[in-house]
Amino acid sequence: RPDQGTAAHLEAPAVRRRHGRVVQLSVNGAAYAIILGGGRSARMGHAKRDLMLHGRSLVARAVDACQGRAVVVVVSPELPPDVDAGRVVLTYEDPPFGGPVAGIAAGLAALPPARADDQVLLLACDLAQVAGAVARLDLAVLGPDGACLVDAEDTPQYLTARYRRAALSSAVSSADPRNRSVKRTLGGLRLTLIPAVGLTADLDTPEEAAAAGVVPPPL
Repeated sequence: RPDQGTAAHLEAPAVRRRHGRVVQLSVNGAAYAIILGGGRSARMGHAKRDLMLHGRSLVARAVDACQGRAVVVVVSPELPPDVDAGRVVLTYEDPPFGGPVAGIAAGLAALPPARADDQVLLLACDLAQVAGAVARLDLAVLGPDGACLVDAEDTPQYLTARYRRAALSSAVSSADPRNRSVKRTLGGLRLTLIPAVGLTADLDTPEEAAAAGVVPPPL
């Protein structure tokens, strides 16, 4: 259940209220974003959402990269201290630790009612180059169901992607999302594959984090 309530009270994707006035958003690409805050992070030893890069938590950097969206949903049990709760909708899968597909389902449920042309930016929180990844996705020419970045091994990164909301919702709702494989769930979607060497590296181990300049949160 979203901590801020659902986002149904927010403005339509193309507009947002500012100082009481409705203004046009300048963002290109998807008007909505879902940031997955990570699970137990057993290999890392710290919750990924709290890890720090250049003085900011990874979740804060992801939220910053999504600036200008109508709604940014963070799927996490809590927010790092440097994330302004007023900028996001906080939600979490129930029961907890159901895996990334369950997290996607929770994020989708926190968005306003769907429109036919809705698009959703989907990001794992553990991207060291999240701003570059978002910029590449915002400029993507979508396939029938969306677009995703591809790593140096030509592997689609389904959690660094921009989806047509209807396609993403249909794929996630096709079966119980708990502990379901991301590839099995999203691999059948018709996506534009975008080479993005250097932008897709995620952080699963302390060694990978150290190589990227990522450090644990201060005690």
